Amino acid sequence: MNSVRLVRPAVAVTACLSLGVTGCAALNSASSGAELAAIKAIPASARHFGAGGANTAQVVKAANAFLATLSDEQRDAALYSFDDPVKKTGWSNFPIPVVQRNGLKLGDLTDEQQAAALKVMRAALSKQGYQELVDIRTSDDYLASLPNTGPGGGGGGGGPTGTPTGTPPTGTPTGGPTGRPGGGGASFGSEWYYLSFFGKPSTKGEFMVQYGGHHAAYNITYAGRNVTMSPTLTGVEPMEFDQDGVHYAPLADKRAASIAAVQSLTADQLAAAEIDGSFDDLYLGPGHDGPFPTPQGVRVSDLSRKQRRAVTKMLATWVDDLNEKAARRLLAKYVSEYDETYLGWSGGTTLDNNQTYVRIDGPSAWVEFSNQPGASTSGVHQHTIFRDETADYGWE
Repeated sequence: MNSVRLVRPAVAVTACLSLGVTGCAALNSASSGAELAAIKAIPASARHFGAGGANTAQVVKAANAFLATLSDEQRDAALYSFDDPVKKTGWSNFPIPVVQRNGLKLGDLTDEQQAAALKVMRAALSKQGYQELVDIRTSDDYLASLPNTGPGGGGGGGGPTGTPTGTPPTGTPTGGPTGRPGGGGASFGSEWYYLSFFGKPSTKGEFMVQYGGHHAAYNITYAGRNVTMSPTLTGVEPMEFDQDGVHYAPLADKRAASIAAVQSLTADQLAAAEIDGSFDDLYLGPGHDGPFPTPQGVRVSDLSRKQRRAVTKMLATWVDDLNEKAARRLLAKYVSEYDETYLGWSGGTTLDNNQTYVRIDGPSAWVEFSNQPGASTSGVHQHTIFRDETADYGWE
């Protein structure tokens, strides 16, 4: 991990009446005994080693079942040593061949192998999280169906339309090649997703499941009963679309919760929460693993109970993508750190503004929600990133 900030003593964890796929329904830093009894105490070790609750055995079982379907050559291509540095470079919001992914391409696998690969992700994610994965893959199929408007196979939603100046942590977000063409192309679609493992899947040792393509990248690391999904990238362009007679709106929960959290602030709080600089993409996205910047924004523990609920609902839309029990424990951990967690924004605070940028920055949890102009369509498209600052690519 490139940067870890020390975790100082946290405030008491408050009640989460509706954890899991629906998020936290009630929080209050002045908790009663009954509220504190609503969740299990988070051990001090969780601040550095995770909060437990992972369904590691189920993920290992699904991983081994997938590996059993492969030839020796395919298995060698799917398995990496845990410390192989390519795990930090083999994921991106850019399509192939701009950034080559690790492991096996799903489109090159048999139907049986593809089904087994997706069962790994179904085991690792919650029902909500897995459906989001499916919907993002479908959005890539939609982008692939658009007319190619430029050379090189099109570039639906891969990054900003211009190259930003500077690099993090100077206040300028990550970006991509200048003038990427819009439209569909051979490198877009659900077949252009890859699966790999860093470290041998095991209920005792540390290993990572890496799954990704264009607008989704999951780096999920297990160590016994602990799990971290840091970093995880999700994105979509356009925000809504119809494909094969079905209406899709990937990331709808993340959009709604992010906008609601920042719009819950008063005028004075909004002024205090504004982050220096402008952001046309993620600050700590692919290729930029740190260091994490000095926190900016308003401290969440200083907000009203209703405002804290909005922040927790926003945070939960990312955390709840994990398997449910682990998500409950991790969300409780992150909420317990609200006295050192900040909500900030830049550019705008509305969904239709292509400059809107919202951030949660705590001792552990880091979330970015970034609007930007469409690369293949005329509307807004989004990139998001989730990181755990104490468990990026695992624990040290």
